[in-house]
Amino acid sequence: MMNALALVIGNVDYRLEKHKLINAVNDANDFSTKLMALGFTIRKVTNCDQETFERAVTSFGEELKNYNVGLFYFSGHGLQIEGRNYLTAIDTSFADAISAKHTSYPLDQIIDYMQSANPIIKILILDACRDNPLPNQYRGTQQTGLAPIHAPKGTIIAFSTSPGERALDYGAGRNSIYTGSLLNHIDDANIPIEDFFKRVRTSVYTLSQGRQTSWEHTSLIGNFYFNSGQLVHSIQLPYREDCVVDELFKSTGTQIDEIINDLKSHNYYTQKPAVEKLRSINISEVDDSSMFLLGRNILQTAIGGEFSVQDKMRNLGTWLKRFSKGNENHVLNGILYEMYFNSKGHFRNNYFKSEFVDEIYALQTDVRYIESFNLIRELLLPLREHIFYMPNTPPDVLAIEIIVEAYEFMSWDDTPEKGYKLISIKHENVELLHHRGVRHLENEVIFSEFIKQVKGLLCVPSTNLRVSTNIEQRLIKSIVVPWQMVLSGEDLSQQEAPVEY
Repeated sequence: MMNALALVIGNVDYRLEKHKLINAVNDANDFSTKLMALGFTIRKVTNCDQETFERAVTSFGEELKNYNVGLFYFSGHGLQIEGRNYLTAIDTSFADAISAKHTSYPLDQIIDYMQSANPIIKILILDACRDNPLPNQYRGTQQTGLAPIHAPKGTIIAFSTSPGERALDYGAGRNSIYTGSLLNHIDDANIPIEDFFKRVRTSVYTLSQGRQTSWEHTSLIGNFYFNSGQLVHSIQLPYREDCVVDELFKSTGTQIDEIINDLKSHNYYTQKPAVEKLRSINISEVDDSSMFLLGRNILQTAIGGEFSVQDKMRNLGTWLKRFSKGNENHVLNGILYEMYFNSKGHFRNNYFKSEFVDEIYALQTDVRYIESFNLIRELLLPLREHIFYMPNTPPDVLAIEIIVEAYEFMSWDDTPEKGYKLISIKHENVELLHHRGVRHLENEVIFSEFIKQVKGLLCVPSTNLRVSTNIEQRLIKSIVVPWQMVLSGEDLSQQEAPVEY
């Protein structure tokens, strides 16, 4: 299992216009998402001032004591003063060397924190320029660039450029050439980290037409792989790989395999007989992995519209009793996993299968099923920055604030009427409302149906969602909402909607 912690920092919004960058925050967001998919626990800060930078590093150094792998990533301006390297905050002053030194964060202090925490593997990745501040498209602040630095035992330090070169802040779409190359190769399976960075270096050199060459200092002992060839999860699940990554599943001809295969068919006339066969199956003869995969496909089949399975979902606590083994229920484990992870074993991030969230989460306080909710909570903990509602005992309450704007229109009989348009959805003062597709396309929905949609997007049970509105809710019969709406605490404006599995 990957027991790894990453602190990711990206800064673009520097005080002076000539120091502002284009893609550093995109780089931090995209690299965080990729690391998370590979099993890292992520701590991310973007556009941070000096205080935020220092607090993030201090907290990272303390938390890292509990991990085997530590990774620090920075995208933004870097500089050298009197032979010492500094990483800059958005409020760093570039007026002169003294101002810059006292308003930046020393790189060697980050290394010291990681050394003190003493994980087995320490990785520092710096997508920061190594020369002076030229126009916006280049990163850097000093003529001599970042100074050579010693990599302590068990450490690899990767720079986006060699000394005297410029790190391009563009060149890979929404990413810099360097981070774009990191993202392109990090999924390569069974590649030692040194070979990984060699592949990155080749891409950077080629894409920049020889103007940029990435560089590393290393004193690593032993091998480290970002992708070990197995789909990575925050904990090691006790199930076969083809059940966790169920796109790999192939029936072996057993009764349970054939039932699962039929459920996967997406064909009502095949699924219904398969559900009937479940009645006669001997549960004691079915292994845990198959039960887990059965649960995944029960949820998938219910969402697909098969009526008898939908009935079972509505009486889930009773129906599941038959599949319990001691204090474990592997079918429920599969149902919960399917809500949050797709057929590749990847986190669904904003695209949860939440159609039956009320029925499923009604069981989180049932002592018969506590272990299943403990398991999914452990899986979701490293992803908690991307999840609004987590299983808990006692259950938590999620509070959101919905802002609507009133407008007048003429009804079919030319009578003036008042309507309402969605303006904002916030949680703890963070804007959650984002658009997909064409921004001006909208549709009007009944307000109660809109609340159901919000519940589904946040994957929170109805009983645990608290909605406040700026206009009395009983007055809002219907509401105009974006045609494609996403709720997320992250900026999704430049991201493509992922393919669903």
